[in-house]
Amino acid sequence: MARTLASLARALGWRTDLIRGPDFTAEAADGRSMVVVATQGHGDEEVLEAAAAARPAYLGLVGSRRRGATVLGYLADRGVPQDQLDRVRVPAGLDLGSTTHQEIAVAILAELVQLRASGALAAARTGTRDLAAAAEPAQDPVCGMAVSAGSSRPVRYEGTDYYFCCAGCRQSFEQDPGAYVKKETRC
Repeated sequence: MARTLASLARALGWRTDLIRGPDFTAEAADGRSMVVVATQGHGDEEVLEAAAAARPAYLGLVGSRRRGATVLGYLADRGVPQDQLDRVRVPAGLDLGSTTHQEIAVAILAELVQLRASGALAAARTGTRDLAAAAEPAQDPVCGMAVSAGSSRPVRYEGTDYYFCCAGCRQSFEQDPGAYVKKETRC
């Protein structure tokens, strides 16, 4: 499942790192990271605790709601702050019930794309919805999709920053920016 998720995310142009549970530390993530814990019951608690301490933009645990409640209860008993635990999504991804590993990967990626497109990941990074709502909306100049300024690294062209929904649009723009930028005409 983790390999499928990483492969799908790379197809969208996202940087992915597969880290074995015992090798994961809080330093492996930051406020821009999307962390999916898929340790399948082998060290869930330790990995989730380290990931929560990193305060990533997204933190999901692959598992059932019942398993998630058990893990989160254990971490609460260990003194992990409740605000960190409240940010954990269990199950990670859209809740499709019992599905295949490949379908779980697609469900997780679908949730991540949905959150990113809505600007909710920016809200998670700042810790407040107000700051995210105040972020200036932008439009991908290639496909026209609404994106939040700051959701991706901009490309500066003729003094203006342009944002993109995916790596493919970014690449198209970089190859021929003039084809996508509307020139202002002055009388």
